[in-house]
Amino acid sequence: MKSLAKLLSAIAISAILNSCSTNSAASEQVHSDLLSDTYAYLTPEAIVYASSISNLISTFPKFKNDAVNKEVSYLKSALTDYLNSVRELNISSKTKSLKDFEKNYKSIQKLRKFMTKDDDEVLNRYMVKIKTNMNLLEAAQSKTAEAGSMSSN
Repeated sequence: MKSLAKLLSAIAISAILNSCSTNSAASEQVHSDLLSDTYAYLTPEAIVYASSISNLISTFPKFKNDAVNKEVSYLKSALTDYLNSVRELNISSKTKSLKDFEKNYKSIQKLRKFMTKDDDEVLNRYMVKIKTNMNLLEAAQSKTAEAGSMSSN
């Protein structure tokens, strides 16, 4: 049963990642990592959310505002650290990367008033998608943790 779940997860991951049209090295690395056994404990829905975050990181556009681009690079780094800590089950690293993400997210929100309307709209779409997927991934992990603690009792 467990191997069937792993197979179904790998097929779902492969289908999701193959449907994405990114060609970056970071995306390929995450694709490879997602297919490994280190993600076997994640639910298929959590894998979808992690994959979405990874794809958003790799496709994040450059903006005309250098300060925003600098904060975006910090945000992408925090998100990459977060995904790595999720994969490695490193709770302390995950907590730190979440705090870094929140700090960068707030800094970017403050800088939005200095952007052109078009850039602001694009940035907002990315930020909403990232925040949504982060919340969904956290919720999926909480459900998995609760189910694990219930089954061990």
